[in-house]
Amino acid sequence: MASLLAAALISLAILPSINGHSSAAYTCDTYTIPLKNLSAPSFDLTFEIKTQWDITDWTINEARRDSSTAFNGVAGPITVVGDFDISARFCTPSTATTHSQTVLIWDPTFFGGEKYSLVQAALAAGYSVFHYDRLGTGQSTKADPHTVVQLPIQVEILASLTRLLLEHPSPYTLNASVTSAVHFGHSYGSYITAGLASAYPELTQAISLSGYSGVFDYFNILIAGWQSRVAALLDPARWGHLQSGYVTPVDVNADAYLEFKTPFFDHAVAEWATSIKSPFAIGELTTLGQTPYDTSNFSKPVQVFQGRYDLSACGGNCDGVLDRTALLWPKATPFNITGTFPAGHSVNWHYNATQAFAVMLDFVLQNV
Repeated sequence: MASLLAAALISLAILPSINGHSSAAYTCDTYTIPLKNLSAPSFDLTFEIKTQWDITDWTINEARRDSSTAFNGVAGPITVVGDFDISARFCTPSTATTHSQTVLIWDPTFFGGEKYSLVQAALAAGYSVFHYDRLGTGQSTKADPHTVVQLPIQVEILASLTRLLLEHPSPYTLNASVTSAVHFGHSYGSYITAGLASAYPELTQAISLSGYSGVFDYFNILIAGWQSRVAALLDPARWGHLQSGYVTPVDVNADAYLEFKTPFFDHAVAEWATSIKSPFAIGELTTLGQTPYDTSNFSKPVQVFQGRYDLSACGGNCDGVLDRTALLWPKATPFNITGTFPAGHSVNWHYNATQAFAVMLDFVLQNV
């Protein structure tokens, strides 16, 4: 059985549009998965976010045109070791299919509308699906947002979760026999998935990336428009329990600046997405470009599915940019790229999401 696995750039604390634990067509269960003594390389930072003035200054430093040479938020390498609880959910078709042994791993889905849910689309196609809240988001452990919650530990977590799913028997697959995994990543999750493909290629049969180009030229455009704030100070009733290094866009319009493109989305969907979002750890974005994973030797199937107007990945226009993405995966067989889909960053929240899911799942069908 293959399973679909995924992670997200803006990891939202979202569960799939499956309210109960089962239906006539599929069965689901939720888990808190303890991961013990996990270690990964990390970075000390040259700054600490405590106040709204601190995050404003960080935004200026990251957004300025010479930030690559004038500002370095990274002090030096360290190693982090910790125990983490990861909130997750596994769903499998009630009747076994030729696909249900493949687990598709995905993180964020839309609650309240099947047309926005890759989870629903994958289950309907007969696949099992595993999705989770990445470290620092949702119901998973809120570790130190400066030095712990960074890309390398997220890669190690995804690798550990994949191994657990592939165990026979696994305590997290509802007695379904999972024989292979396909990883779906969105946004930050695409970089986590790319890291997995680089470090642990044996754990995946194929990967599908969205909200991703592998090009960091437009990072400052994202940071400037996001107008991040310390989440605990912005909304104490909602996020007062979080450490001050967890930050969030200032409002729904700042969120939409990254995620959406008019006229291809419903404003109500954007408002909903903001209402259920999780803040992100400052260490994740500060160190993203400092921890490149070499993907040049990955030889399995790779799909890149992009909204044409993705701001963070392509500067708002993917025409020509994705030619550079292809250079990052020279041995991928096949390498499939789509850059003309009418959407912004989050293709799964735009009007034609079902068409996007159909292309993604057909890629799996044809190559796994």
